[in-house]
Amino acid sequence: MNIFLVSLGGMASFAGAGWLLYLHRLKQHEGSTRAEFIAHFGVSEATPEISGTVYDHFQKLGVWEGFQPKPSDTLEGTYKTVDEDVEDNLKEILQQLGYEMPHSGILSEWLTPLKTLEDVVQFVSWVKSKQNPSVNAR
Repeated sequence: MNIFLVSLGGMASFAGAGWLLYLHRLKQHEGSTRAEFIAHFGVSEATPEISGTVYDHFQKLGVWEGFQPKPSDTLEGTYKTVDEDVEDNLKEILQQLGYEMPHSGILSEWLTPLKTLEDVVQFVSWVKSKQNPSVNAR
């Protein structure tokens, strides 16, 4: 029983130390202002509405108030989101913009893995281009 408690305490300490290292790394994070983030993409890559919505969404996911995302932030490393979490984030962003997630046949055309916020902005812009004209997209 004592070995179990010591092992449990050791695992909790290890997890706590990992979380502290993660927070320390994020405190050194230098993000972009919303205007800089939008300007990074220019009008040719994505509309300001798309890049601004992505910025706002991931700013809310930041660990502290006033967190500023940047295009090169990784989904897994900075936001600790993988697989289903990424899909949930995409659905929220698309819904906020009034777009629908394309069916799997169209999604299979997208070949770039979504690793950074820049990838997310480009993906959402691509989704916009695939919207049915009957969808009331902005």
